[in-house]
Amino acid sequence: MPNGGTMPKQDLLTRVRKVALALPDTEESTRLGGEPHFYVRGKIFAGAHVEAGGGTMGVKVGLERQAILITRPGIEVAKYVGRYGWISVAESALSGDAELRDLVELSYELVASKLPGPT
Repeated sequence: MPNGGTMPKQDLLTRVRKVALALPDTEESTRLGGEPHFYVRGKIFAGAHVEAGGGTMGVKVGLERQAILITRPGIEVAKYVGRYGWISVAESALSGDAELRDLVELSYELVASKLPGPT
């Protein structure tokens, strides 16, 4: 399958990576089961999941914004961490790069603001 199902997933990961790693004190790791996650000072603020048919990203948006966003198709409460305001976003649910950037940056701010050290 030359460009088949993998190109959009790689594209989503590339886009998430570009935004996440441009933020201060961040790193990428696959230590949680092999999927890429992005950390600020040791705490996860975003992740990307690659699967056949498309990619998804996970970000923290807070409970109020979560309640609004999950009304959109392709956005749902994240498994395990949803009660803390995390969502899972299908690539097809994103309105574009600006929304992807806004969600990743918001997640970073929410996580980093609770950590000791500079933000």
